[in-house]
Amino acid sequence: MLANRSIHSEKASTHFLDKARRYCAYAEQCESAVRQKLASWGATANESSSIIEQLRAERYLDDERYARAYCESKLLHQHWGRMKVAYQLRIKQLPREVIDGALNAIDEDAYLQMLQEVAARKRKELGEDPQADRKLISFLAARGFTASEINQAKLNNDRTI
Repeated sequence: MLANRSIHSEKASTHFLDKARRYCAYAEQCESAVRQKLASWGATANESSSIIEQLRAERYLDDERYARAYCESKLLHQHWGRMKVAYQLRIKQLPREVIDGALNAIDEDAYLQMLQEVAARKRKELGEDPQADRKLISFLAARGFTASEINQAKLNNDRTI
């Protein structure tokens, strides 16, 4: 009976590993997302740990690659600032060094250009609102841009902000 239970457990682990491989191959994933998914499929904590190790060994799971891809995606598509990206990566339980590395890889000129474009679009949307400056600064801060980045954008184009 014990041997039968062991065979069943090994089949389940192989099944979970195959599903996790497909999950990671479909899109970049972080460890916390894979652990959550494995738990939702019914994997035990021990099974999850060994599957995570296997996925790392096979390069399906890589924190640095995930952080860079996440950072690039959020900057290009959602136009988030560094602070918001860093906060979201911390929520995903990535190591501080990995987050810092991804943020340091951002092209500064492209980042500031994106900030200028986002600010210009919002400024145009606000029109002649007497509270436009305050609303714009609030909007940019909520997007995750720092006060110094907002001020730098202000210096580059005084009427943008």
